[in-house]
Amino acid sequence: MDTKGDGGKSGIVDDFMYGSNVAASDIYIRMGFLRKVYSILSCQLIFTTIVGAIFWYLEPQKNFPQTNNVLLMVSAFSSLGLIIALSLKSRVVPTNYILLAVFTLCESILVGSVVSLYEAHSVIQAFALTAAVTIALTTYTMQSKRDFSTWGAGLFSVLLVLIMAGFLQIFLQSEMVDMAIAVGGAVLFSLFIIFDTHMIMSKVTPEEYIHASVNLYLDIINLFLHILRALGDRRN
Repeated sequence: MDTKGDGGKSGIVDDFMYGSNVAASDIYIRMGFLRKVYSILSCQLIFTTIVGAIFWYLEPQKNFPQTNNVLLMVSAFSSLGLIIALSLKSRVVPTNYILLAVFTLCESILVGSVVSLYEAHSVIQAFALTAAVTIALTTYTMQSKRDFSTWGAGLFSVLLVLIMAGFLQIFLQSEMVDMAIAVGGAVLFSLFIIFDTHMIMSKVTPEEYIHASVNLYLDIINLFLHILRALGDRRN
Protein backbone atom coordinates (compact mmCIF):
# COMPACT_ATOMS: atom_id res chain seq x y z
CA MET A 1 0.00 0.00 0.00
CA ASP A 2 2.81 2.36 0.87
CA THR A 3 4.54 1.69 -2.44
CA LYS A 4 1.40 2.50 -4.39
CA GLY A 5 0.89 5.63 -2.34
CA ASP A 6 4.43 6.78 -3.05
CA GLY A 7 4.00 6.06 -6.74
CA GLY A 8 0.84 8.16 -6.89
CA LYS A 9 2.53 11.01 -5.07
CA SER A 10 5.54 10.75 -7.37
CA GLY A 11 3.27 10.96 -10.42
CA ILE A 12 1.61 14.12 -9.09
CA VAL A 13 5.00 15.68 -8.34
CA ASP A 14 6.23 14.80 -11.82
CA ASP A 15 3.19 16.45 -13.38
CA PHE A 16 3.84 19.66 -11.46
CA MET A 17 7.52 19.56 -12.38
CA TYR A 18 6.61 19.96 -16.06
CA GLY A 19 5.92 23.60 -15.29
CA SER A 20 9.44 24.22 -13.99
CA ASN A 21 12.75 24.38 -15.82
CA VAL A 22 14.72 21.26 -16.71
CA ALA A 23 17.29 21.68 -13.94
CA ALA A 24 14.57 21.68 -11.26
CA SER A 25 12.66 18.75 -12.76
CA ASP A 26 12.71 15.14 -11.69
CA ILE A 27 15.58 13.10 -13.15
CA TYR A 28 13.19 11.03 -15.27
CA ILE A 29 11.63 14.14 -16.80
CA ARG A 30 15.07 15.65 -17.36
CA MET A 31 16.45 12.57 -19.10
CA GLY A 32 13.29 12.16 -21.15
CA PHE A 33 13.55 15.78 -22.28
CA LEU A 34 17.20 15.40 -23.30
CA ARG A 35 16.47 12.17 -25.17
CA LYS A 36 13.65 13.87 -27.05
CA VAL A 37 15.74 16.94 -27.93
CA TYR A 38 18.75 15.01 -29.18
CA SER A 39 16.60 12.42 -30.99
CA ILE A 40 14.83 15.18 -32.90
CA LEU A 41 18.14 16.94 -33.55
CA SER A 42 19.71 13.71 -34.84
CA CYS A 43 16.82 13.15 -37.25
CA GLN A 44 17.14 16.72 -38.53
CA LEU A 45 20.89 16.42 -39.07
CA ILE A 46 20.65 13.00 -40.73
CA PHE A 47 17.97 14.25 -43.11
CA THR A 48 19.99 17.38 -43.95
CA THR A 49 23.09 15.24 -44.57
CA ILE A 50 21.15 13.01 -46.96
CA VAL A 51 19.75 16.00 -48.86
CA GLY A 52 23.23 17.55 -49.01
CA ALA A 53 24.67 14.32 -50.43
CA ILE A 54 21.90 14.19 -53.06
CA PHE A 55 22.63 17.76 -54.12
CA TRP A 56 26.34 17.02 -54.40
CA TYR A 57 26.25 13.64 -56.13
CA LEU A 58 23.35 13.95 -58.57
CA GLU A 59 24.24 15.84 -61.74
CA PRO A 60 20.95 17.80 -62.10
CA GLN A 61 21.34 19.20 -58.58
CA LYS A 62 24.93 20.38 -59.06
CA ASN A 63 23.71 23.46 -60.93
CA PHE A 64 20.76 23.97 -58.59
CA PRO A 65 21.93 27.31 -57.10
CA GLN A 66 22.37 28.83 -60.57
CA THR A 67 19.10 27.55 -62.06
CA ASN A 68 16.69 27.73 -59.12
CA ASN A 69 17.17 31.12 -57.51
CA VAL A 70 13.44 31.58 -56.98
CA LEU A 71 13.09 28.28 -55.11
CA LEU A 72 16.09 29.14 -52.94
CA MET A 73 14.55 32.50 -52.05
CA VAL A 74 11.25 30.80 -51.24
CA SER A 75 13.08 28.28 -49.03
CA ALA A 76 14.98 31.05 -47.23
CA PHE A 77 11.92 33.17 -46.49
CA SER A 78 9.89 30.07 -45.64
CA SER A 79 12.52 29.10 -43.06
CA LEU A 80 12.21 32.50 -41.40
CA GLY A 81 8.42 32.27 -41.37
CA LEU A 82 8.51 28.73 -40.02
CA ILE A 83 10.82 29.77 -37.17
CA ILE A 84 8.21 32.32 -36.13
CA ALA A 85 5.43 29.74 -36.49
CA LEU A 86 7.40 27.21 -34.44
CA SER A 87 7.91 29.75 -31.66
CA LEU A 88 4.13 30.21 -31.49
CA LYS A 89 3.12 26.55 -31.90
CA SER A 90 6.08 24.73 -30.32
CA ARG A 91 3.86 23.00 -27.74
CA VAL A 92 0.95 22.12 -30.05
CA VAL A 93 1.13 18.49 -31.18
CA PRO A 94 1.16 17.45 -34.04
CA THR A 95 1.36 20.96 -35.53
CA ASN A 96 4.83 21.48 -34.06
CA TYR A 97 6.17 18.32 -35.68
CA ILE A 98 4.67 19.21 -39.07
CA LEU A 99 6.17 22.70 -38.94
CA LEU A 100 9.49 21.24 -37.82
CA ALA A 101 9.54 18.79 -40.75
CA VAL A 102 8.82 21.53 -43.31
CA PHE A 103 11.40 23.82 -41.67
CA THR A 104 14.04 21.08 -41.81
CA LEU A 105 13.24 20.45 -45.49
CA CYS A 106 13.65 24.15 -46.34
CA GLU A 107 16.93 24.38 -44.44
CA SER A 108 18.18 21.17 -46.07
CA ILE A 109 17.51 22.59 -49.54
CA LEU A 110 19.52 25.69 -48.64
CA VAL A 111 22.38 23.63 -47.20
CA GLY A 112 22.34 21.29 -50.20
CA SER A 113 22.57 24.20 -52.62
CA VAL A 114 25.65 25.53 -50.80
CA VAL A 115 27.30 22.11 -50.55
CA SER A 116 26.91 21.60 -54.31
CA LEU A 117 29.29 24.54 -54.88
CA TYR A 118 32.27 22.92 -53.12
CA GLU A 119 34.68 20.06 -53.75
CA ALA A 120 34.04 16.76 -51.96
CA HIS A 121 37.15 16.93 -49.75
CA SER A 122 36.12 20.39 -48.52
CA VAL A 123 32.62 19.23 -47.62
CA ILE A 124 33.94 16.16 -45.79
CA GLN A 125 36.53 18.24 -43.94
CA ALA A 126 33.94 20.80 -42.85
CA PHE A 127 31.55 18.01 -41.81
CA ALA A 128 34.24 16.29 -39.70
CA LEU A 129 35.35 19.54 -38.05
CA THR A 130 31.76 20.50 -37.28
CA ALA A 131 31.07 17.11 -35.71
CA ALA A 132 34.25 17.25 -33.62
CA VAL A 133 33.63 20.81 -32.41
CA THR A 134 29.97 20.11 -31.61
CA ILE A 135 30.72 16.96 -29.61
CA ALA A 136 33.60 18.62 -27.74
CA LEU A 137 31.64 21.77 -26.85
CA THR A 138 28.52 19.82 -25.86
CA THR A 139 30.54 17.54 -23.58
CA TYR A 140 32.35 20.51 -22.05
CA THR A 141 29.14 22.45 -21.41
CA MET A 142 27.32 19.50 -19.86
CA GLN A 143 30.19 18.93 -17.42
CA SER A 144 30.89 22.59 -16.65
CA LYS A 145 29.45 24.34 -13.60
CA ARG A 146 29.81 27.80 -15.16
CA ASP A 147 26.74 29.90 -15.88
CA PHE A 148 26.73 30.68 -19.61
CA SER A 149 23.25 32.21 -19.61
CA THR A 150 24.75 35.72 -19.36
CA TRP A 151 26.27 35.33 -22.83
CA GLY A 152 22.96 35.81 -24.62
CA ALA A 153 22.94 39.58 -25.17
CA GLY A 154 26.56 39.64 -26.31
CA LEU A 155 26.13 36.75 -28.75
CA PHE A 156 23.05 38.24 -30.36
CA SER A 157 24.78 41.62 -30.66
CA VAL A 158 27.70 40.00 -32.49
CA LEU A 159 25.22 38.09 -34.66
CA LEU A 160 23.65 41.37 -35.78
CA VAL A 161 27.10 42.73 -36.64
CA LEU A 162 27.81 39.57 -38.64
CA ILE A 163 24.54 39.91 -40.56
CA MET A 164 25.33 43.56 -41.37
CA ALA A 165 28.83 42.59 -42.51
CA GLY A 166 27.33 39.90 -44.75
CA PHE A 167 25.01 42.48 -46.30
CA LEU A 168 27.92 44.87 -46.95
CA GLN A 169 29.95 42.04 -48.48
CA ILE A 170 27.35 41.80 -51.26
CA PHE A 171 28.60 45.19 -52.46
CA LEU A 172 32.25 45.01 -51.34
CA GLN A 173 33.07 41.56 -52.76
CA SER A 174 36.26 41.51 -50.67
CA GLU A 175 38.07 38.22 -50.07
CA MET A 176 39.45 39.52 -46.77
CA VAL A 177 36.00 40.52 -45.52
CA ASP A 178 34.57 37.20 -46.70
CA MET A 179 37.19 35.28 -44.74
CA ALA A 180 36.63 37.45 -41.66
CA ILE A 181 32.88 36.73 -41.83
CA ALA A 182 33.52 33.01 -42.25
CA VAL A 183 35.95 32.74 -39.32
CA GLY A 184 33.91 35.09 -37.14
CA GLY A 185 30.76 33.12 -37.90
CA ALA A 186 32.42 29.81 -37.04
CA VAL A 187 33.59 31.18 -33.69
CA LEU A 188 30.22 32.81 -32.99
CA PHE A 189 28.15 29.69 -33.62
CA SER A 190 30.60 27.60 -31.60
CA LEU A 191 29.80 29.90 -28.69
CA PHE A 192 26.09 29.63 -29.49
CA ILE A 193 26.37 25.84 -29.11
CA ILE A 194 27.74 26.35 -25.59
CA PHE A 195 25.05 28.93 -24.78
CA ASP A 196 22.11 26.93 -26.14
CA THR A 197 23.32 23.66 -24.59
CA HIS A 198 23.56 25.40 -21.22
CA MET A 199 20.08 26.87 -21.64
CA ILE A 200 18.72 23.43 -22.49
CA MET A 201 20.35 21.92 -19.42
CA SER A 202 19.26 24.57 -16.94
CA LYS A 203 16.80 27.22 -18.12
CA VAL A 204 14.13 25.93 -20.50
CA THR A 205 11.07 23.91 -19.49
CA PRO A 206 10.54 20.27 -20.55
CA GLU A 207 7.73 21.33 -22.91
CA GLU A 208 10.17 23.39 -25.02
CA TYR A 209 11.86 20.42 -26.70
CA ILE A 210 11.05 21.66 -30.23
CA HIS A 211 12.46 25.11 -29.50
CA ALA A 212 15.60 23.55 -28.01
CA SER A 213 16.10 21.23 -30.99
CA VAL A 214 15.70 24.04 -33.53
CA ASN A 215 18.22 26.25 -31.71
CA LEU A 216 20.88 23.55 -31.65
CA TYR A 217 20.14 22.55 -35.25
CA LEU A 218 20.64 26.12 -36.46
CA ASP A 219 23.84 26.46 -34.41
CA ILE A 220 25.34 23.31 -35.93
CA ILE A 221 24.22 24.05 -39.50
CA ASN A 222 25.57 27.60 -39.36
CA LEU A 223 28.84 26.37 -37.85
CA PHE A 224 29.19 23.90 -40.73
CA LEU A 225 28.43 26.51 -43.39
CA HIS A 226 30.93 29.01 -41.97
CA ILE A 227 33.68 26.39 -41.67
CA LEU A 228 32.97 25.34 -45.26
CA ARG A 229 33.09 28.98 -46.34
CA ALA A 230 36.43 29.51 -44.58
CA LEU A 231 38.23 26.31 -45.63
CA GLY A 232 36.35 25.08 -48.69
CA ASP A 233 37.58 24.90 -52.27
CA ARG A 234 34.86 25.82 -54.73
CA ARG A 235 34.18 23.75 -57.81
CA ASN A 236 35.31 25.16 -61.13
